[in-house]
Amino acid sequence: MPRWVRWALGGVAAGLVVSVVKSGLPDPDEVWHSMSGLNAGWLSVAVLAQILSMGTFARLIRRLLILGGAHLTVSRAVALTYARNAVSNSLPAGQVVGIAYATRQFARLGAAKPLIAATLVLSGVYSTAAFVVLGAVAVLGEPSIRPAGLTAVALVLVLVGTLSLFRPRAFGEWLRRRFPKATDQLRAARRAVTVAGRDRLMLAGLALANWLLDVACLAAVCEAAGVHIGPHTVLLGYVAAKAAAVLLLIPGGLGIAEIGLAATLISGGVTAGTAAAVVLLYRLISYWGVLVAGWAAWLLLLDGLRARLKAGGHWFWDAFVRWSVSLSPCMPYASRDLTR
Repeated sequence: MPRWVRWALGGVAAGLVVSVVKSGLPDPDEVWHSMSGLNAGWLSVAVLAQILSMGTFARLIRRLLILGGAHLTVSRAVALTYARNAVSNSLPAGQVVGIAYATRQFARLGAAKPLIAATLVLSGVYSTAAFVVLGAVAVLGEPSIRPAGLTAVALVLVLVGTLSLFRPRAFGEWLRRRFPKATDQLRAARRAVTVAGRDRLMLAGLALANWLLDVACLAAVCEAAGVHIGPHTVLLGYVAAKAAAVLLLIPGGLGIAEIGLAATLISGGVTAGTAAAVVLLYRLISYWGVLVAGWAAWLLLLDGLRARLKAGGHWFWDAFVRWSVSLSPCMPYASRDLTR
């Protein structure tokens, strides 16, 4: 990423900080009041939406591997998704480490290197494309920036359409020169995984559902805290926070995501204390809760630990059976039967 882009994004983040601080720091009493008056039903919906979001992305990965000829159970796909998320959002250079971890895990399942690369590339392509669609909907749904957004989208569509229609070969060569690595990866991915029309629709639907369920988690948290704002405001704040966190390469978007969401909620008329409560609850569910589950999945995927847990389970079950038998009135006869 060019340095000037990072500086620009940093300036935007600093502006968000100033806007939040200028409006006044949240009152701790108000935050506590918002937290203590939560609707348990909507909070359960938020947790369920986040679980479904992670499961949907796991099914996207699993589908790509199956199309390439590899076998992966749903439970293992979900565990790998949680574990990779924990590695990516916890460690320095987490994205690179997460890719290396996923590559090693897929290789242990028997997937060839081209298929692994294709799975990682295509999952990123489908996920990014779905996020761009959400971003376009968020921008076009906000009345204050809709004209500029419509103009920008129209110009991009006209430019890309013109180049691809009248000069497709020149357009393809420009893409290869400008993004050689990405172009080579997409070519290799297309050779490793054959995606038919029906499969493309399914993969696109899974990628979009992954993002929409995460947005639904945020909307449910808002309802749980008694915050009633328009869907486009929730979507715009979600997209802005996610985009800034990804572009600034901050693991988990710590700090940036919270500030962006809080600023969006405050601009929508929510008080600072209530906005802070919503952001805190959403991040507890979507980041910290998923992170804890991810490291638990990472531990369970270790072969040595699984073997020890299995041995411990057998020992516990044997001890439980013997303890149960010892409580029986016919203990001597039962003990004699066990030793046979």
